[in-house]
Amino acid sequence: MLVLGIDTSTDICSVGLSNKEDFIGEINIKLKRRHSERLLPIIKRIFSETGYEIQDLDGLAVTDGPGSFTGLRIGLSTVQAFKSALNIPVYSVSSLEYMAYSVSQHYENYLLVPTIDARNKRVYTSVFTSEPQQKLLKRIRDDKAVEVKSLIEDLRKYKKGKVIFGSGTDSYYEIFKKANLDNTKIIYKIRNSGGYNLACLGYKYLSAGQDTDYSELVPKYLKKPQARLNWEKKYLQED
Repeated sequence: MLVLGIDTSTDICSVGLSNKEDFIGEINIKLKRRHSERLLPIIKRIFSETGYEIQDLDGLAVTDGPGSFTGLRIGLSTVQAFKSALNIPVYSVSSLEYMAYSVSQHYENYLLVPTIDARNKRVYTSVFTSEPQQKLLKRIRDDKAVEVKSLIEDLRKYKKGKVIFGSGTDSYYEIFKKANLDNTKIIYKIRNSGGYNLACLGYKYLSAGQDTDYSELVPKYLKKPQARLNWEKKYLQED
C-alpha cells in the first residue's frame, strides 16, 4: 500500500512517501506561512524523485490539528481534492498523536507528552503510552490547549516515566526544567519527525479499513485564532 503523508500543522511542511512501512522518500522544509505556495510543488517533487506517479497512491494520511490555523486548512483542503479526484481512502490524525508515534520506538514503556506552542505560555498537548510490540499508541488524555503550569501540575500525578517534547518544550524549556518533574525526560529541539512517519501511521489505520469521511477532513483547532483572542481581550473587556 503506497501512502502519502502530509503535515502542515507547523511552520515545517513535511511530505513523506512509504510503501506499507518501507521508506520511499521524505521532504521537510521550513516555510513560515508559505504552505499555499509550496505544498503542491513539494508533493510533485517527491513523486518525481522517487519514480512514482500520484495515480499510484493507495491512500493518504494528513494531520488535522492542533497547530497552525492556515497550515492546517491548506493541508486538509489539498487532501480533500486528492481524495475526490483519486477516489482513495484518507486518514486524518491528530498532530500530537503523529508526534508521539514518531518517537514511540525510542521510548517504549514511557508516557509520551507531545507539545505544540500555543503562545502566551500555553501549549497544545496530550498524553500517550507506548509499550513494546504495540502497533498503535494508547491515548491517556485527549488533545487540549492548557497553560504550561497546568500541564506541569497534571504531570506530577503520573508516577511512570515521562518524555516531554515538541515546539512547546522548545519555547518553555526553562519552565519545564525548573519544575523538577520526577522521572521525566525533557527533549529540547526535536521537530515533527517527518512525513514518512505520518505515512506509516496512516498505513496502520488505512490497512485496518479506517477512512476519514470527506466532510470530516476539517481542522481541529482546540482554541480560537490569536487575532480573535486579541480582539476579545481589547474590546470585550472594555464593555
